[in-house]
Amino acid sequence: MFPSSTLVLLVTALTSIWAQDLYEERKSNKKSRVKLQAANIHDGQAILDEDCSLELSFLLDSSESAKDNHEQEKQFTMNVVDRLQGARLQTGRSLSFRVALLQYSSHVITEQTFRDWKGTENFKTRISPIIYIGHGTYTTYAITNMTRIYLEESSPGSIKVAVLLTDGISHPRNPDIFSAVADAKNQGIKFFSLGITRTAKEPANVAQLRLLASSPASRFLHNLQDEDIVEKIVTEITGLADEGCPLAQRCACEKGERGPSGPAVSI
Repeated sequence: MFPSSTLVLLVTALTSIWAQDLYEERKSNKKSRVKLQAANIHDGQAILDEDCSLELSFLLDSSESAKDNHEQEKQFTMNVVDRLQGARLQTGRSLSFRVALLQYSSHVITEQTFRDWKGTENFKTRISPIIYIGHGTYTTYAITNMTRIYLEESSPGSIKVAVLLTDGISHPRNPDIFSAVADAKNQGIKFFSLGITRTAKEPANVAQLRLLASSPASRFLHNLQDEDIVEKIVTEITGLADEGCPLAQRCACEKGERGPSGPAVSI
């Protein structure tokens, strides 16, 4: 049996160790909470540092009626891509993008897919020398080919945008264009319709272009001859990226209620 003085010392020592353990546990929990809060801030910054992914496709009207506008169509696409290079969104995120381009007439030529993307300068080198086809306007084939590229090459979670440039008049034998557009939109692709001539602003042509464009038409329906058209399209595209790549909400943790006191130790 322990002497009473030894027992008192033992209990005192155990009490001291228990108190120290409790202190260290509380200290550790406090550090953990601080680390968690710091991690939330870090995670918020990490999300900020992640690029917003955009996959952008252009469909160029290369029909006989587009002959006088074909060079302007090409220049427009290169200017848009130039302006997107190094773009930073309102959230502070950078924009990472890939571009595909198809031109269409009686048949479709895929000039570049997303997998071919090697940067802005390479894109311009590939697109600048292409020549127009010069036959009938089969817009539906361009849309179905473009949709297939998204299905086969698109990255999960990317912002998907298509810019359709057209004179607004398809060949009488062109298959159902609205079904093709509906299928593309069901894949999450946002559609800009750009009439390439003043003629495309005639009521009948505008009505068709409006049906092709995503809603609202005020945002997605434009004309290549409009003033500052490049800036308008770039603004709308970056706006879509801002909406599609929001910053994650940081953790706003509430302080929990104080727990019950531990059992008293009597000596």
